[in-house]
Amino acid sequence: MALTKTDLHVDNIHLLKQLDENYKQAFNRLYDYLLADTRRNDFDKSIVLNIALQQCLEGMKDQKKAQLVIPRDLKEYVSKYTKGPVYKEMKKELRNQDYEKIVIGGIWMVTAMAIALFVLKNIIMQEYLVNYWVDSLVGVVAGVIAYRNFQIKRRIINRYQFGSLYIRIDLVTIASCVFIKLISPSNFDITYLLLVLSFIITKRKIKPQFEEVI
Repeated sequence: MALTKTDLHVDNIHLLKQLDENYKQAFNRLYDYLLADTRRNDFDKSIVLNIALQQCLEGMKDQKKAQLVIPRDLKEYVSKYTKGPVYKEMKKELRNQDYEKIVIGGIWMVTAMAIALFVLKNIIMQEYLVNYWVDSLVGVVAGVIAYRNFQIKRRIINRYQFGSLYIRIDLVTIASCVFIKLISPSNFDITYLLLVLSFIITKRKIKPQFEEVI
C-alpha cells in the first residue's frame, strides 16, 4: 500500500508555515523521498523529518541557503540522521512529547467520556439539564473530544508498536460504561471510577515501555 503524508509524524508541523519557498521545497523534497523509501520504518523517517524541520528553521535564522541544510544527495542525508547522537536526541524528545500526549489525552478522554455518558443517561431518562437539544449538543461535543483523543492515542501506540492492549482496555471500559448507563436506575454509578481506573492502568503500564524507547 502506498504511503501518504499522514503516515509520517512531524511534531510542530505548523512551523512549516515559517519556512520560505526555497526551504519549503527542500523539506517537501525530503518528505517525498522518505515516503518512497521502503527500507526504513515510519518512526525513523519521522525522526529525520523532525530533525530536518529543526535544521531548516535554524538555517533560515542564520541566513543559510536551503541546499546547504538539505543537500541534493538525500540518501546520504537520511543515512546520516538515522543514527548517531542527533538521531538519539530527537528520538528521546519525540518520545517524551508522545508520552505527555498520551497522559494529557487520557485526562481529556476521561472527562469527555464522563460528560457524554452523563448526557446519554439524562436523554434516556428524559431529565435534561437545559433541554433535549442543548444537552444533546453538549454530549456530541464531548463524544467528539473523546474520540479525537482516542485517535491520537491509537496513532502513538501504533507508532511505537506497543500492541493492542491499551486500545482493548479503552474499548472494554467504554462498552462497560455504556452498558452500566443503560441498566442503571440513576445517573450516579461507577462509570466515572471505571474511566479513571482505565486511565491509571494505562499510564502505569505504558510508562516503562516509553522509557525503553532510546
